[in-house]
Amino acid sequence: MPTRTVRQSPSRSRPAGPVRHRRAPAVLTAVVAAWAFAQPTLGGEPRDWSQVQLAWRDDPRAIADAPSGVEPQWQPAPRRPARRSQRRAAARRRMPLDDVQIDVRPSESATFSPDQPVTPAVGSSLPLTAEPPLPQPEPPVSIPVETTLASPFTVPSGDKTSTLRDQPYGTGGHSRQRFDLHLPAGCGAGGLPLVVWIHGDTWRDGSRSDCPVTWLVDDGYAVASIGYRLSDTAVFPAQLDDCRAAVADIERNAEVWGIDRERICVAGVGAGGHLAALVGLSAPPRVAAVCAIAAPAHLTTLGPEHDRPSSAASLLIGGPLPEFREAAQHASPLTHVSGDDPPVLLVHHRIDPSIPADQAARLDAALRAAGCDSTLLLLEGEGHRPAIGRSTPAGHGLLEFLDRTLGPGVRPGAEAAAPPAATRDPEGANPSVSRAP
Repeated sequence: MPTRTVRQSPSRSRPAGPVRHRRAPAVLTAVVAAWAFAQPTLGGEPRDWSQVQLAWRDDPRAIADAPSGVEPQWQPAPRRPARRSQRRAAARRRMPLDDVQIDVRPSESATFSPDQPVTPAVGSSLPLTAEPPLPQPEPPVSIPVETTLASPFTVPSGDKTSTLRDQPYGTGGHSRQRFDLHLPAGCGAGGLPLVVWIHGDTWRDGSRSDCPVTWLVDDGYAVASIGYRLSDTAVFPAQLDDCRAAVADIERNAEVWGIDRERICVAGVGAGGHLAALVGLSAPPRVAAVCAIAAPAHLTTLGPEHDRPSSAASLLIGGPLPEFREAAQHASPLTHVSGDDPPVLLVHHRIDPSIPADQAARLDAALRAAGCDSTLLLLEGEGHRPAIGRSTPAGHGLLEFLDRTLGPGVRPGAEAAAPPAATRDPEGANPSVSRAP
């Protein structure tokens, strides 16, 4: 009969002999050591415990737990305090006189000076406080003063102009609502004709520092270059409101600057010419003359490229010109023509790639049909923004127009000229002016 072997699982097996604990040797050793330590004698003689070391090599206990007289071989690595703890400890250790240099000298040689730190003597009862040095007077600073006609300061004889910059106007407090005023020097009698320049080229860029007609100051005209809020900040009619407010503020303080409020011309190029035409053709305020250079007159007929939403004219009124037709009509100088408009000078290139010359021709025809004084100056060649220097055709035509409408400028030492009566310039009388057919 075969023998059957039964195997048990290792986890259920039990040792055959008595159970032995793994820590039995350690416990037995501790018991033997305690018994040996408790025996007072060994072989009948007292045991000398002074030679017994209770610490051993690589003892994991702390150093403070080691018995006295035993130098442990293991030293723990010192812990480095954090930087914040170091700064706090340094601040606590810092004393009020750490930065004061104190020299100990005999009492009879103790001296004090206001310019040096205190050096008390030995045994002195003076408080150890450092007296700060006396403040030194600062050198005088020269302040540049820009004079006006009503200013008590005088202008050097070599200067030809007096400039007042960053003059605020209106009540909005916007950084763009400021103007610069250029005045001829030596004209304390007042009565100056004024040319208000509005910058361009679009309603979205430009600055009042771009003023190409400051040379008119040498001819006795005051020139004011005004700024306005751009179309990326506010849409139309914010730009027109700013220009009106600037002109009204200058008229209100005309006596302060020696300006004749009845002899004011508003001029500009591009977008500035467009705003100048709107200021002059729509009241208030009422000005004496208008000059628009390369300016659009009717926004809805500028062309297909201006009808796009991203064009400068569309961004001015807040949307595409065809969809915002009523706003575009309101922003067009052509729709504001009336029979009581002041004299107008229109300057344009015959071939303008940006603003067609037909814009100036249509505005000139509308003004003439309403019985207004209108002069159209067409420049030969191609271009958009013509040069407006003294020796240029546009500058020469502007000076002639100002002398005819405002009267000649006031030179130093000369009496203020009375403004002439506005007379219509007969067609063909001025050889520099050519009218569009």
